[in-house]
Amino acid sequence: MHRLTKLSKWIHKYIGLVLVLFLMWMSISGILLNHPHWIAGVSVPSWLVPEHYDIDNWNRSSLISAVYTGDHNERMIIGGKNGVWESFDGGQTFTSMMGEGFPQSPYYLKTNHLYKPEGQPDRLLAATDGGLYQCDLKTEQWKKVALGHHPEKTKQIVQTDDHLVAFTESNVYRSDLSAHVFDFNQASLERTEKQRRVSFIDLFFHLHDGDVFGLSGRLLWDVVGIILFFLSISAFYAWIYPKRKHRRKQNGYIRKGKIQALMFRLIVRYHIKLGIWVAVILLIIAGTGLFMRPPLIVAIAEGDIPAEYYPGILPDNPWEEKIHNALYDAKRDIIVIAASDGLWQGPADLSKPFKKVSLNVPIFVMGPQVFQYDINQDRYLVGSFSGMFAYHPQNEQSINLITGRPAESYSTVRPADYMVTGFFETPDGQTFITSHEKGLTGLNGAKRDGRFQLPAEMNELHSLSLWNFMFELHNGRIFKDFIGSWYILIAPLGSMLFLLIVLSGIWDWLYLKQCKRIKKQQTPSTMGRKRFKKAI
Repeated sequence: MHRLTKLSKWIHKYIGLVLVLFLMWMSISGILLNHPHWIAGVSVPSWLVPEHYDIDNWNRSSLISAVYTGDHNERMIIGGKNGVWESFDGGQTFTSMMGEGFPQSPYYLKTNHLYKPEGQPDRLLAATDGGLYQCDLKTEQWKKVALGHHPEKTKQIVQTDDHLVAFTESNVYRSDLSAHVFDFNQASLERTEKQRRVSFIDLFFHLHDGDVFGLSGRLLWDVVGIILFFLSISAFYAWIYPKRKHRRKQNGYIRKGKIQALMFRLIVRYHIKLGIWVAVILLIIAGTGLFMRPPLIVAIAEGDIPAEYYPGILPDNPWEEKIHNALYDAKRDIIVIAASDGLWQGPADLSKPFKKVSLNVPIFVMGPQVFQYDINQDRYLVGSFSGMFAYHPQNEQSINLITGRPAESYSTVRPADYMVTGFFETPDGQTFITSHEKGLTGLNGAKRDGRFQLPAEMNELHSLSLWNFMFELHNGRIFKDFIGSWYILIAPLGSMLFLLIVLSGIWDWLYLKQCKRIKKQQTPSTMGRKRFKKAI
């Protein structure tokens, strides 16, 4: 018992000191990540952003979607993480198209999809993280399209026979296609499932940030984050104060330092008290943090649990923050939705509940960034971090569009060489993809011929929102320039050591309580408490 306690004290003290800075930045970033809309308007200066976040060859989701307009398709408009850009020379040069009315905050700027309604040459729709926007292409004036009562990230726009259908991350909205002014109204999007289930990834993420208990849970976790920040500082102070005191005595500096001694006792006292009060939540945060990043996220990627075992209250809307993308299959008059809990298929008029389906095509766990129906070849174009594929529903076969060979078995959590983030086709039939790291790549021998040069202005204007910066800091990717691919171990390794710190702290507290209890039992009945304290 004594040896175990000695080891526990060593772990709590020295591993705790090693993790002081780690826990401080994790607590601050975690609090800010819990409330993105609080900091949506704040950007991080470019000099604080590491070089690997610079855009090169349209990488890092800077080009997700593209449309061509004009009588001869000479006008090209692209959308991506850095907003909307246009070219009047077929893609030779680009300038910003983010004029009046378009989101200006980097947090809301990401454009997930551009859509030009058929038969309406002067209108363009942009599905952004700040909502749905409509542009008059003659004046380049943007106007936000009202969707519901709360702002939502808009993911995709599809056109059925008589409606435009806009998908947000939680809902679906429809507008009459022939309307002079699009009026999107929320539509019912039901789904049929034998038993509502929650993926392990959703469960672990909700436990990690407190969202399992809604807003009250996130606020409670914020308080714990503040306490964790205090525990980190107080741990360092409790270590450095005795050393400073000893050094002063050695140097002959005689001073009682009553105020410093009192502060030291208070800090140590509340370090113990606050630490034990929030120990259970700290264990949850540390334990779930182990599975937020590779390699351990692989262990939970495919798992789920019945909804009744979810420890909190699930939203009534089963699509809540789950929709990644959607496509309209014109030949079969169906819509397929890509959600975080799988693929769902239903009638285009949304008249019947959607059913879960399984398509023989590799899709990364984060969902497809490219999800389109090619009516000319009757195929689905599916692009994600698993690569770029064409799925043929008539024979349920998939072809890897990068290699030209049939799709093989791919891991849903291990990224492919081409982590696809965008796709577009030129008027002359050439197809291109963009990937997260490699950027723009032509398929089937497609040539750029001097086109699609990245505008220097894009990097000059490029900045990270504070939320995105904190997200990169929280998962450790911000340190990639300094330690290379080892950055991927920062979060899981830090979480594992943090778990040891919390467990050792609990053990030390229980051991201390036991020792006090034993000493109290050994107190002679004839001896007062003050005399007993002096005796021991």
